[in-house]
Amino acid sequence: MKKTAVLLSILVAASAFFIPDIKVQAAASPYITSQTAVVIEADTGTVLYDKNMNRQMHPASITKLMTAMLALEHCDTGEVMTTSHNAVYSLPFNTSHIALFEKEQITVEQALYALGIESANDAANVIAEHISGTNEDFGKLMTEKARKIGAVNTNFTNPHGLPEDSHYTTAYDMALIAKAALENENFAKYFSANRYDMPPTNQRDEMRQFWNANYFINGYEYCDGLIMSKTGWTEEARHTLVTAVEREGITLIAVVMYSEKQGEKYDDTLALLDYCFDSYTTVSVTKDDMLDDIPTQLTFRDASTAQVGQENFMVENFLVVLPKDQSAEDLDFEFGYGTLNEDKTLATLTVEAYYSKDGGRYRCGQQDISVIVNSDKIKADRSKQLNVIKRVGLTIFNILLWGLVIWCVFIALRQLVIIENRRRNRKRRKQLRAKGQRVYRNSDRYNK
Repeated sequence: MKKTAVLLSILVAASAFFIPDIKVQAAASPYITSQTAVVIEADTGTVLYDKNMNRQMHPASITKLMTAMLALEHCDTGEVMTTSHNAVYSLPFNTSHIALFEKEQITVEQALYALGIESANDAANVIAEHISGTNEDFGKLMTEKARKIGAVNTNFTNPHGLPEDSHYTTAYDMALIAKAALENENFAKYFSANRYDMPPTNQRDEMRQFWNANYFINGYEYCDGLIMSKTGWTEEARHTLVTAVEREGITLIAVVMYSEKQGEKYDDTLALLDYCFDSYTTVSVTKDDMLDDIPTQLTFRDASTAQVGQENFMVENFLVVLPKDQSAEDLDFEFGYGTLNEDKTLATLTVEAYYSKDGGRYRCGQQDISVIVNSDKIKADRSKQLNVIKRVGLTIFNILLWGLVIWCVFIALRQLVIIENRRRNRKRRKQLRAKGQRVYRNSDRYNK
């Protein structure tokens, strides 16, 4: 019984450590059927709704958002690409495509429209090979880009989203990818177009016509303020959808994944967007709103400190996302460690904004701000430096000590093996001598 109580205490302590104390969604949020979902505000990245947003899932064709973002980063839209045999014929015949031919020449822009409207896997392959040579190398580039924008629970292995065990992402990571992609002003047009006429090419005399099957884009489902939207579907991923919407100057990105039925992803997305637009608004924060929390002393990452005045803090364009019944006066702020420039006259530090409601504490925005520093007032914290030296020294000592222990154990085991081998050799020699003596007696008896 005592052991059980101790175990429960450990589990409770562990759960308290791993579960963040920052809640990200308000009460009375809508019921949705999709297994995972998230809504973020695009300017601040603030999470307004979360349902299993960090659960790793198969993304299906919403993968193509990353493919398109990299195409716009690495290529000019007028660049001509030539299709390979592998790009066209490595795909299952029943997947979405635009019927490209081997050695057909198309532009990057034509391929981007094919991604956004027809969700063309062959066009995705052409982009991947044009940029990286192979799908495998392009997958590494996609994953590297995901890491840079904070999508740390994502691993991409192909440019189209057809299922592979090691090809996965999360709803939150896809929201971050969409947020980063929308920073390119040309991105949204490829994922908001209902129709595109692709001109003839060197391998095809006829024009290709693309028509979008996305309900939000073709008008089957009305979505007020639509900026862009991308659907996906495979047997493993079920239905997935990424949508960006702007209303009254606020841009939200909604992601739903693993919707069993086609209509559910649209219903869930609309419900989440309406809920978040009705519940939240953006507020501009000034330095006056932060005065009660501005520190008089900054601590830097090198363990040094400096006294600063409130007039030294520079706050510009600090946006937060708040429930409509809250205001900037309800906020409190946390200031992180500062990073000094080379001449130690300017520091940069991250400020996080929080509001409290119904017993919960909610993060609603963050921004890097600058602080003017007098380099003559910077003081090194020797005690912290000494503590670091002590910790490093203790770590080295422990490593050496364990190395010595392992070495002694090795020598002891080696010695035991040697002793055991000697014992066996003596026993064997003794057995051989005894056998020799028996042979001698038997031969002597025979001679007699």
